[in-house]
Amino acid sequence: MAAKEDIYSKIIPRRLRQNRSVTVKCGSNLDVLLSMGFPRPRALKALVSTGGRSVQVACDWLFSHVDDPFLDDPLPREYVLYLRPSGPLQNQLAHFWQQSRVTCGKNKAHNIFPHITLCQFFMCADQKVEALCEALQATVAQWRGRFPSPLPLELYTSSNFIGLFVEEQVADVLKLFAADFSSEAARKADVHVEPHKKQLHVTLAYHFPTNHLSALEKLAKGIEVKLGCDWLAVLFSRDIRFANHETLRVMYPYGPQNEDELELVAGDFVFMSPVDQGSTSEGWIYGTSLSTGLSGLLPENYVGRADESDTWVFHGSHSFFTPSRDRGGLDALLDSRRLDNMSHGDTPALSLICHPMQVLRISSSHCRQPKRTLFVCRHGERMDVVFGKNWVSLCSDNKGRYVRSNLNMPPCLPLWGAGQRDFNQDAPITVLGATQARLVGEALLDSNTMIDFLYCSPSLRCVQTAQNILRGMQQDGRLKIRVEPGLFEWTKWVSGTALPAWIPPTELSGAHFTVDLTYR
Repeated sequence: MAAKEDIYSKIIPRRLRQNRSVTVKCGSNLDVLLSMGFPRPRALKALVSTGGRSVQVACDWLFSHVDDPFLDDPLPREYVLYLRPSGPLQNQLAHFWQQSRVTCGKNKAHNIFPHITLCQFFMCADQKVEALCEALQATVAQWRGRFPSPLPLELYTSSNFIGLFVEEQVADVLKLFAADFSSEAARKADVHVEPHKKQLHVTLAYHFPTNHLSALEKLAKGIEVKLGCDWLAVLFSRDIRFANHETLRVMYPYGPQNEDELELVAGDFVFMSPVDQGSTSEGWIYGTSLSTGLSGLLPENYVGRADESDTWVFHGSHSFFTPSRDRGGLDALLDSRRLDNMSHGDTPALSLICHPMQVLRISSSHCRQPKRTLFVCRHGERMDVVFGKNWVSLCSDNKGRYVRSNLNMPPCLPLWGAGQRDFNQDAPITVLGATQARLVGEALLDSNTMIDFLYCSPSLRCVQTAQNILRGMQQDGRLKIRVEPGLFEWTKWVSGTALPAWIPPTELSGAHFTVDLTYR
């Protein structure tokens, strides 16, 4: 075991790290991890997966991935080389990203920050990444003074694409730089890099509805393409296993209730593939956590859409014009990515979804009420959230009859005997969920709040919640529930190819729910 002084002598002090070269060097960090007893393949994977930021970050990654089934998998990461703008032009592009997202919603271009693609994605073994970064640094050094400046860009629009294209002659020069990097990478790191052969451009928007074209085109024409710009050669990587997955951001923490469920930590990312969703229940998806590498089922309304590049790892950034000036290093670039993401103005898609229903508190001091007040409430605690996607099997005997196997399960379910009504797709609420709803009703009653009309989704869990709110208000049998299909899953698309088989209002009424049968 190395002496304590020897270990710490290999860690560069933070004040000095701020002025280091922008290429991530992980040699000394690797020595420290090896001296701590980590196997070389794991230590390399941790450093590469965290961009070689520090020993501490690599250790954190290793400890969080201790149960990752692919921890010792030798599969390399995929890398890509981009030109990324900085300075005034970057500010203009960031403004376009923000305004286009706010005005027209997210399109495919928002998945990655503004850039010019110089090569196709390529693979590099973990032990060759340091050499790859050196190859990029050397190539940029050879091109200082030869890189075209300014970079002429021309706006191009079509029915489903908007971009800034590089003038053809200048684009040929950039392709020569990419070819030089390809040769240097092959010589130093023994990797095959295929330079981009198509027209070089900055994608502004694509794969958007045609009715958004005019608004996006107007915003694009506001970009001053002749503004000053220091183009940076940046190297990123991604996990090749999730290249074709959708990236989701965890909005709320979730503790697994069954062995096949995934623990969620707010701020983490989850990779989800459509091909893995065939056997999942309504409201549930199957995904893999970025922070742990573990896979499992998770509630769909606890995650929201994220950008693909949010999970990419940064490996190096070099300027063609200012070799002596530090471009801010890794931390600064990551901070700029955060600022770019913040400037997008992307309100999380599921920001209106709250945690399990809380008791509503209404201050009695509010004596002046508006003429019309709208109360919006989610359903109570769900059976499938508490007992898992296979909850039906837990409360069925060998003859298919409903059996209450847990005190939090309702004593009975309406119309269970009629083919069980596909309760997997239309789950009821638990006893606790009914109590939650009744307490909301009691809170409304205590605040002297009067309800004139009550609308709810046709989902059984919502009808049960509405019924218990009425009971808490002592309005059960007096105020009728108006079942409105338009309220079903208004915060997201329902999973699957068809809507659940809801219990019709006439049968709900027959099961003693106070439903307004005249409402259409």
